Amino acid sequence: MADLTDDHGDDREWLVNQIAHALRNPIFAASVQVEALLLRLDDREAVARSADSLHAQLERLSASIDEMLLFGRPITGHREDVRVSDILSSLAIRYRTGDRGEPAAMVDSPVDPNLAGRWDRAAVTIILERLLDNAVQHTPPPHVVELGAAATGDGEVTFTVSDFGDGIPEDILGRATLPFFPQHSGRPGLGLAVAEKFARYLGGRIEIESAEGRGTVARCVLPVDGGSSPGG
Repeated sequence: MADLTDDHGDDREWLVNQIAHALRNPIFAASVQVEALLLRLDDREAVARSADSLHAQLERLSASIDEMLLFGRPITGHREDVRVSDILSSLAIRYRTGDRGEPAAMVDSPVDPNLAGRWDRAAVTIILERLLDNAVQHTPPPHVVELGAAATGDGEVTFTVSDFGDGIPEDILGRATLPFFPQHSGRPGLGLAVAEKFARYLGGRIEIESAEGRGTVARCVLPVDGGSSPGG
């Protein structure tokens, strides 16, 4: 996988953080104004539709800024005992109900109810959200996505997100986790870069297998002790 910890890693994260902060305030102000416009113009269908569309685009841009901030700032958190089935059950419910976008047809793989690790719960959730978001975005409705986890013999837990979407071309697969690198539908983003950053924070890694036109399997491999260092 692509290495995000090269000599320029700190500079890149600082730059992303600065850009995000510079853009977020005016975007928030514009969003407030559009919300007010929608309240006043709901009887004018054409204008209301245009304002609604603008509001949706601003929300999308705001979400991108939030992702930039998440990637650019240092990671802070704490370790606790986390049961894998709790995290997976919560995520499956959220994605079935469309909490993060279009509802997905989640397929739950059997998980050992005793499987657990000492992790930062929020960090694990952030990783899996990005892997699931990526799967849903690149899988046609009803967005069938399989989510599971299993222990390995070397003190690790592997979380797996599988989809049956358009897949990632082989020539860019090795660079899929680079920040802003055009992904398999040509849209640059930070989702997989964020997932990899938080996986490394927990002493783990992201692995991606894909075949163009046949889908993608993304794995987050984490040591059960959450890694030896709490640093990002």
